[in-house]
Amino acid sequence: MTGSERIKQIEDVHDISAITYGFMASKALFAALDFDLFTHIEEGINSVAKLARETNISENRLVTLLAALKSVGLIAEREGRLINAPATSKFLVAGAPGDFRDYVRLVNGAAGYESFRHLSAALRGERVFPDKGFYEGLFYSAGIGGEQFSSAQHSGSLGPARLMTKRIDLSDRRQLLDVGGGSGAYTLAFCTANPLLKATILDFPQTVETAKKYARQSGLADRVEHLAGNAITTDWPKGHDVIFMSYVWSAVGEDDIAILARRAFDALPSNGLVLVHDFMVDNTREQPPFAAWYLLGSVLDNPDAVCLTPDYVERALKQAGFRKNRSHAPRHNYADQGSQAHVTPARFRADSDVGVRPFATYCTAIRTWSLTGHSGNRQFAIYSRGRRS
Repeated sequence: MTGSERIKQIEDVHDISAITYGFMASKALFAALDFDLFTHIEEGINSVAKLARETNISENRLVTLLAALKSVGLIAEREGRLINAPATSKFLVAGAPGDFRDYVRLVNGAAGYESFRHLSAALRGERVFPDKGFYEGLFYSAGIGGEQFSSAQHSGSLGPARLMTKRIDLSDRRQLLDVGGGSGAYTLAFCTANPLLKATILDFPQTVETAKKYARQSGLADRVEHLAGNAITTDWPKGHDVIFMSYVWSAVGEDDIAILARRAFDALPSNGLVLVHDFMVDNTREQPPFAAWYLLGSVLDNPDAVCLTPDYVERALKQAGFRKNRSHAPRHNYADQGSQAHVTPARFRADSDVGVRPFATYCTAIRTWSLTGHSGNRQFAIYSRGRRS
């Protein structure tokens, strides 16, 4: 990476202020979703007076909240009428095509935002839940609860899951094991895209009923099995030719990552496939910002958390015995970005033996690999198991 490609260092006190006060904009968004303001505006309740009556927020307080929302471009006001921004209408309104209000409100707001109160303690190595992991402790055993959390995760995963099925070809695979699969959004997307594929979802017991509900709603209950347990300690079932782990490695520590990689290797047959999908920063650990912020959250209650990079994931998979898989390279159109060898760092040349590939997922805020070689927030690794000796 050249100097011109690095993150620009801040030079002005206003840049520090923007970081300092940024959390207030987040809370304004979360509060607006708590009152479903954007849905009301979309439905025509679009004046301050009407919105105040609908939400039972006094006009003086509502005007202040609306000013904050306007300041970040979520809404605008024209001739006394409130209007949603295009992205707001598409993603933050009930019934919209990309509606993921619950994900923003519960996963990022109620869970993520509040959990960051423990960041300084976590950096000191203190554990909020000494006897269990952070996900199990905060999200399932306490806080918003397993069903709500899984449902919210589901709404935020549908778009990325559909996109992944367009880029990963599993047409020659028959049995998928989704480790830490939560609500099953990725499993259901893969099964929908590949009619011959069956799947097993392994995750905490608190997620199973929610996952079963979505499988029934999708008409796929007869092709999806569910196994309640812990990915680190529960025996993985045999007979699967592809193993998928999404946002699992960032939720555990270094020792557990090695265990997950080895368990995947041991559970797969010769030429079995493992897919690791997660937030990663580039190998300089400098960008992209969203991935860096997400991974900072992984240190919460996890002293052994790892700042994931493509190189780290590759090493972990290779040490477990995997080799790079070339036949399942992502189906990605680089037509407007130049050839792959030019839009990515040297380690991604066609003749490279490295297997972590760029995977940009969600909608408006996520960057794909660009001409400067910057990665998207989420990436995936595609590795296969060699023949058994």
